[in-house]
Amino acid sequence: MFALKAGASLDFGWSWEKPGSESTKFVCGGRIAPMVGLPGERLSTLEEPEMEALTTKGHDVRGDIRDDEEAVYLMDHPDSDEEIPTLDIGAYLSGQPSARESVAVQLRDISKTVGFFYLKGHGIPPDLIDRVFEESERFHALPIATKKAIPYFDTGSFRSGYQPSFKDEYQNTNINIIANAKPNLVARFSINREGGSGGLSMTDEERRARVNIWPENLPGFKETLSHYHARIEKLGRQFLPLWATSLKLPPDYFDKFFATPHLTMSLLYYPPQEQVGERQYGIAPHTDNAMMTFLAQKDIPGLAVRMPSGHWRAVEPVPGTLVVNTGNLIVRWTNNEYLSTKHRVINTNTVDRYSIPVFFGPSGDALIEVLPTCRGPERPALYEPITYLQLRKWYYGPRKA
Repeated sequence: MFALKAGASLDFGWSWEKPGSESTKFVCGGRIAPMVGLPGERLSTLEEPEMEALTTKGHDVRGDIRDDEEAVYLMDHPDSDEEIPTLDIGAYLSGQPSARESVAVQLRDISKTVGFFYLKGHGIPPDLIDRVFEESERFHALPIATKKAIPYFDTGSFRSGYQPSFKDEYQNTNINIIANAKPNLVARFSINREGGSGGLSMTDEERRARVNIWPENLPGFKETLSHYHARIEKLGRQFLPLWATSLKLPPDYFDKFFATPHLTMSLLYYPPQEQVGERQYGIAPHTDNAMMTFLAQKDIPGLAVRMPSGHWRAVEPVPGTLVVNTGNLIVRWTNNEYLSTKHRVINTNTVDRYSIPVFFGPSGDALIEVLPTCRGPERPALYEPITYLQLRKWYYGPRKA
């Protein structure tokens, strides 16, 4: 893929800027245009040349990408004190008048400027989150042979199971934003949505396909994870009217794309990393690919995000909150209006770090095209229509030199 040119600026965002010039920001707004397809239709799979054509038009959903030594130093040594905003949705979830509109205004501003926020008032009981962390520690304390008996496998591009540290191949894919990163110093156990996430076009065989393999002899493990997984799906769906309102669309606009949503939940384990540098990370600098990510990170820091200045900031744990960020999908939907913010993890602590991200996105067959309020005669679409499954295939596909 070709990265956007941003001169010598350290700006990785979607405010295209050249030294000595004013930034140009795009604002969603324009005529309503008809959909060219609907979720649930069986769409043909793009061949490789067509797939490449979707991602070589000079627009990269990940923003401007730099991996020179100066840029990597900033990633490795977060020194920004810029604010990571807090979004409180308690009033919205309780149905208070005008809360949806007021929260949507804040969500819009956050998504255009930072792309990361602390989420308050989310309604998920703290004791449930604590229990999931307890289960994560129980699982990762199992003998390695027991854990490795659970395969890491793919069902319709959605990956489940156990993957030990250093066994990913993200350095060879479009996930990483820097070249030559070492395999990640993180182990994971992942689950996905039972019944599949392919959408209404799934065949009966696809709906019956095995999605998750659970460890044996861990009483309560499956039940606790499944409960939290379901609560995050509910929370993700509660966000859909907020996203729609923030983009001047009807509140139910996104519902049709989420018939069987993507919902990957991972129990991540990061051992201490003694040295920083040489492109070794817990998770290397990247952007997420779904619509949004809900992260529980307990009390041990390690996450850092790229801020508007181009410097990176450590995301300190804040009790009672989840950390939320937007992903590549929303960049395509909003025609570069909302961000997919770069982030990475290094556990420089002397103790193990556990975190629990849940990636929330539409059904695999959802057709992703620039939203009608984000394009018009003077604001052409920067991206061709593509299914969410095809976007995922690109994300996990081979990295271009």
